[in-house]
Amino acid sequence: MLGPVLGLLIFAYFIYHSIEGDRGLLAWRNVNLRIGEAELRLSELEKERRELEARVLRLHPQSLDVDLIEEQGRRLLSFSYENELIILFDKMDKNS
Repeated sequence: MLGPVLGLLIFAYFIYHSIEGDRGLLAWRNVNLRIGEAELRLSELEKERRELEARVLRLHPQSLDVDLIEEQGRRLLSFSYENELIILFDKMDKNS
């Protein structure tokens, strides 16, 4: 009588830990979700990096973008011409 009960308890123990344990099915699912989130964040960062690299390329002497330099100078120095009308917008966060 004790043998089958003990065997059933041991079997239940292993089943429980195969689902709920540190390396169980739920932990595996959580790891896969985190991997998916990390891959999404990586693709966003790679896109941002490509955009920044493109801007940097336009600032090199060989491929100088005069409009970009004027835009940067105007923004940093708060420069404008007398006959210009400037419209300022409040910065909105990305979630809006």
